[in-house]
Amino acid sequence: MRFIEVSEDPFYELEYRSSGQGGKVREVVLPFYKAIVDELPDGITSFVISSDLQGREQNKKTNRLVGEVVAEELSLLSELGEIPSISFVALAGDFYDYPQLHKVGGTGDVTNVWNAFAKEFPFVVGVLGNHDIVKEQHLASNTIVLDGSSKKYLGVRIGGVSGIIGRSDRNQRKSKQEFMSALAKVTTVKNDLILLHQGPEDTSNSQLGDLEITNYLLSKSKSIVAFGHSHWSKPFIEIGKNQVLNVDKRLYLVTTANSVKA
Repeated sequence: MRFIEVSEDPFYELEYRSSGQGGKVREVVLPFYKAIVDELPDGITSFVISSDLQGREQNKKTNRLVGEVVAEELSLLSELGEIPSISFVALAGDFYDYPQLHKVGGTGDVTNVWNAFAKEFPFVVGVLGNHDIVKEQHLASNTIVLDGSSKKYLGVRIGGVSGIIGRSDRNQRKSKQEFMSALAKVTTVKNDLILLHQGPEDTSNSQLGDLEITNYLLSKSKSIVAFGHSHWSKPFIEIGKNQVLNVDKRLYLVTTANSVKA
């Protein structure tokens, strides 16, 4: 599975509210893009990748996390025939924002987001961001959180590492050694897709990330790597034999050219 085209023009947009600097509420637009791969296994029509949807819906009365709304919106688009049916959803972390939207960088429970996707689609796989908390006992049975582990679903093998590099006494942080050890575990097997929250540094385009992750991918990995945490203005690059996609505050519908035409 390799990308042959990653669109730069969104096919759909969703407005939501997010915490801004100085306690101000920001109006934000989430772009939905299409990414075309050369092939998908039988049984997979399309899948979705997204991260860093830190905000709340426009409806202030219900005030749900925006990820819950995105799940419903994707389901509706599929029902209307606007997009192919979605076989699974891949989450790359950070789906929380305060109910009052009063402060940037809130940490909280995103179990409802995972379960909203699980309600609408057959399978949800992902990693946790440094602002995410989940109550695993309350997660739907068709979800799996990856952390130095891999899962095969309908012929697509997905590996992932949760969290970021930092002080291990803080939420979803790992020491450099712990993070790189977890990354090594998911690259010792051939994964079609690797999900990270913290991603590599893009030295060519001066885009933020971790240089050690970059160097490791250059020497040890050949996969599609999707991540968030730091927003890149140029989201799709190659690092060695890896196709690297930054999904921070973006959503990608991954499918084949035949499915798009259908």
